[in-house]
Amino acid sequence: MLFKELIKKKRDGGKLSEEEVKFIVNSYTRGETPDYQMASLLMAIYFQGLDYDETLYFTDSMLSSGKKVELKIKGPLVDKHSTGGIGDKVSLVLAPLLAELGFKVPMLAGRALGFTGGTIDKLESTGMKVELSEEEIEEVVKKFGFSISAQTKDIAPADRKIYSLRDATATVESIPLIVSSILSKKLAVNTEAIVFDVKVGSGAFMKDMKSAKELAEGLVKVSRLYGKRAGALITEMGQPLGRYAGNALEVIESLKALSGEFEEDLKEVVCSLTGALFSLTGKGSFEEGYQRALSLLREGRAFNRFKNWVEYLGGTTSLKVEAEKLTVLSPVSGYVKDINGEALGYLIVELGGGRKKADDKIDYSVGLGFLKKIGDKVEKGEPLGEVFYTKGNAKTWEEKFLSAFNFSYGEIRKPRLIKEVIL
Repeated sequence: MLFKELIKKKRDGGKLSEEEVKFIVNSYTRGETPDYQMASLLMAIYFQGLDYDETLYFTDSMLSSGKKVELKIKGPLVDKHSTGGIGDKVSLVLAPLLAELGFKVPMLAGRALGFTGGTIDKLESTGMKVELSEEEIEEVVKKFGFSISAQTKDIAPADRKIYSLRDATATVESIPLIVSSILSKKLAVNTEAIVFDVKVGSGAFMKDMKSAKELAEGLVKVSRLYGKRAGALITEMGQPLGRYAGNALEVIESLKALSGEFEEDLKEVVCSLTGALFSLTGKGSFEEGYQRALSLLREGRAFNRFKNWVEYLGGTTSLKVEAEKLTVLSPVSGYVKDINGEALGYLIVELGGGRKKADDKIDYSVGLGFLKKIGDKVEKGEPLGEVFYTKGNAKTWEEKFLSAFNFSYGEIRKPRLIKEVIL
């Protein structure tokens, strides 16, 4: 095959065959195709798109470029993937809760990406081991019912190489390429069912419902073509989830939630994802799964499972946030109209809680607290939020925090958290 002819085919709106996609991925991964040709193809895909079959071919080719994790565990073996957002600590609460309900959850997670936090960074704030071999994952899942560990370099190496080029060529936003990138890693584990939490709003990568729905439907459709039972929730991320964002702060909030002291929005997402997995695996109805999860949360039943898991892997749940705490006061009286989640995410990066470069070290103690959220009434001089910092000037952090909030004199309706369920 001639690579330039495949560029031309996609440029003109043609459909790539499975053999052609395999050639594209393999030749580029092996270094036989130069960056400039692959960049041209990626731009053609950005403008012309891929249908579900083509997206499946890309997914399978990138998946086949690396190692698969075949766990010998009796199920139901399930997984969840979030597209990321500010304060998204759902995995920390959901995984032990699902294990308490009899599911087996071998979850592979990532580190901070852009302005959104990473589950692995949050867990590293406990001091626990997060990089596990396939044998260790199997051992941990058998012992605790769940595992959350870092994605290894052995999984989908083709995706890593292609993603780097997408980042350099402004083609990251291509939804079919996002779908294939996510699934090339998520489908590497032999789970039976997977539910996707697709975030939408200012604190997410998908800023509007149209793109969020396209992504959710793509993830579900291609997963099903691959043979998985799959569903998705589109959830609100126009503001942070829960009351805190930042690594150690989110672990502490997750521990409180697992002990029965949970924020309503975090509870709603966790219970709804559980309901989706009940439905997908035939364990029960969506509502039955939701209510079972809610009952266990209220009783604090999964707390010890999570605590024992962290300690087994060398961490501690007795976390202390060693940072200065600045309480930010509201400059006006009224209602919180909207919150710029992306700006707050980048504020956490500036505080040291995220990465500007891949090898940056993270300050696990820093982060933000949210005492008022969209629709809440606030009086002038009343506490609005908190900034936990270990460097810089308090006044600067206060100004940056306040710049992410807009206020209204009239009442504001609180946003609907679960936008859509795709099962």
